[in-house]
Amino acid sequence: MQLDKRSCIQLNAELYFNGETMPDNYNMFDKLGGNIQKKKLEKALEMLRNENPQELRRKLGQYDTNEILEKIDEFDPKQLNQMGISLDEIKSKITEKDFEKLSQILGKDGAVIAQRLKSILR
Repeated sequence: MQLDKRSCIQLNAELYFNGETMPDNYNMFDKLGGNIQKKKLEKALEMLRNENPQELRRKLGQYDTNEILEKIDEFDPKQLNQMGISLDEIKSKITEKDFEKLSQILGKDGAVIAQRLKSILR
């Protein structure tokens, strides 16, 4: 991840003006990484909901299913929390219809990936 000085300054200013204090185990890089991951998740949901299934299938066809499952297995609720990512917030944004469309787009392994994501969000 590329981190520039401006991003660090903006984050520190945001924390200062909001009156927030950093806990002892606070890691600014985790927070910035969390913000980036949130944006990626929001973009992925937007694409899932708004783009043509064939177009999404074409875009996602280049990804290896095993690689996707390995990335999902790396999710750690404690680490996500430190990054400022709330599983409850994610749960509130993803619908059953989203999981169904994801399964259709990803083909034969889509159901496995959707089920793995559902189990994390429980």
